[in-house]
Amino acid sequence: MARIGIYGGTFNPPHAGHMEAARQAMALLKLDKLLLMPDGEPPHKEMPQGAPTARERVELLRLAAEGLPGVEVSELEVRREGKSYTSDTIAELKKYHRDDELYLLMGTDMFLSFLQWHAPEEICRRATLAVLQRQEKDPRLQEQLQAQAQTIRKKLGGKVKLLKNDVLPMSSTNVRRMLTFRAQGDMIAPAVLEEIRRRGFYGVNRDLRGLSMEALEEEVIRLLDPKRVPHVLGCRDTAAILAAKYGADVTDAARAGLLHDVTKALPPELQLQVCRAYEIPLDEFSRENPKTLHATTGAWVAREIFGENEAVFRAIESHTTGCPYMNTLQKIIYIADYMEPNRDFPGVEKLRAAVEKDLNRAVLMGLEMTVDMLRQQGRRVARASLDAIAWLKNEK
Repeated sequence: MARIGIYGGTFNPPHAGHMEAARQAMALLKLDKLLLMPDGEPPHKEMPQGAPTARERVELLRLAAEGLPGVEVSELEVRREGKSYTSDTIAELKKYHRDDELYLLMGTDMFLSFLQWHAPEEICRRATLAVLQRQEKDPRLQEQLQAQAQTIRKKLGGKVKLLKNDVLPMSSTNVRRMLTFRAQGDMIAPAVLEEIRRRGFYGVNRDLRGLSMEALEEEVIRLLDPKRVPHVLGCRDTAAILAAKYGADVTDAARAGLLHDVTKALPPELQLQVCRAYEIPLDEFSRENPKTLHATTGAWVAREIFGENEAVFRAIESHTTGCPYMNTLQKIIYIADYMEPNRDFPGVEKLRAAVEKDLNRAVLMGLEMTVDMLRQQGRRVARASLDAIAWLKNEK
């Protein structure tokens, strides 16, 4: 009797996180074979623009898996017409592996949504669920996983293994973002990256400099967390209105508003990776608080990838902390980000009223509100914010 693992997904693109998960699954489950199985037509998501076809993803995955003992790439789901349902795949595999043990690999998010899958009882009848979870101390997540395992065992008679491992915190969506930012580092195997570039997958060979406003909006939306899109569009529109009111360049204001959060979706470790890729010098505060880095990385991406001018660069760079000697455009992006129409928090109406009369006063109010909030939370305040407050008070 052989132990066979099934690791499915879009693999769009296949990256280091996938391969590390494969290695650890082989070891933890003592598998004789692990099948990497790209979806043909995923039932739960649309493939992004510029993505390879299913056949092309198979080719990329074979390049990524080269040299991994016991790991094979299967075309079973790619050959099937229509949507790729895991229950159908497991049923077909069982025909050829009647006496073998099948293990279906999945991440924690997929496991927690398993009861909403197509025919979960059929999957449980034929395979053991093997859940790859990072070794992190999150009591609430652990409780959720244990509760889900109990439910599946009780309701479906399923077998569940919760595997403790060191799977890399990496998503294909963020890998695609990092490809656009040209900061992917070792997230993708060299052979896979070479093929992506040779065939122009994910738009890696496109020149994104000097895009029209409409084209820039389309590209930025693709890079954002969908929940952040209304805020970014609100910031753009507010910045353009304030630029017309206070005599700044309206086009620069709108473009800076669009791009100010372009790297916001990246987690802290990838913010730092962008900094390494562009050789961005970091002060002590930034190194200790990488969640604030999206202003810095966003400014560099705006300039290096989208070809924006120095005024746009500076406005994005200072939009979270402010800085002394802010010019009009910098003040506009700072305050537009703070009080665009989608923002809703105590004091925002006072900011909106203030900016109608005095830009400096509104920016000073925003900075002081932020500093007060951070101090109440026991968090460190950026030196740039304190210097900006002192400068604005002196100017006043």
